[in-house]
Amino acid sequence: MSDQDEDDAAFRKYHEQAKGLVDVFRYASHNLIEEIEKLGFTYLVGDEEDVEELAEERAARPKTNIQMELVSYFDGQNMPSVRLLDKWREETRREETPFPLWRRYFRSGNVQLKKLILFGLDQEPTARELLDNLSVLHSFLPMPKDFLGRFTLACDLEDSPAKFRELARDFDAGAASFGYDALNALRTLCTDKDVKKKLIDGLLFERQKQEGGIAF
Repeated sequence: MSDQDEDDAAFRKYHEQAKGLVDVFRYASHNLIEEIEKLGFTYLVGDEEDVEELAEERAARPKTNIQMELVSYFDGQNMPSVRLLDKWREETRREETPFPLWRRYFRSGNVQLKKLILFGLDQEPTARELLDNLSVLHSFLPMPKDFLGRFTLACDLEDSPAKFRELARDFDAGAASFGYDALNALRTLCTDKDVKKKLIDGLLFERQKQEGGIAF
């Protein structure tokens, strides 16, 4: 085999590996690390990730009928439903639920999980637990358009001052990851809502203080 033939063969192999890697992420396999390693790549754990957590996630298996039904949904291509949403919310509220199992789907950026969360927010736009789910998933599967749209709507609809403040603070923290100033954007939208505007001003003051922009 000539040097050119060897180079062509090496290029084809790399191309196939790269295509396979793209497919792994596109279809969000719950065995993400195993699939990456099968393609000939080495998965390295970053400093911010916990090796023990990853091991727990890989070993986690569903035990109850509800857990198996949820896993079947996450690993499949079915559409979300009210029944599945209720089971998800009920299951993740349980103290004894297998958190490593669900964490695995967040970390892999599971598309089915995203569909279920957005479906739930369609039904209940201010549901805090679903917005929290969205924030966590966004950190692994960036979706600025959905993140901005859902949190902006939730902040607009939320009437409780305490809940609004928490929503606005979390919105700002998550949006900062892609350079969006959520607090000032909300302030513009709340010009005729004195209570919300005052809360936003308070959060802006706190943010400036944390950033060292205010001297005492």
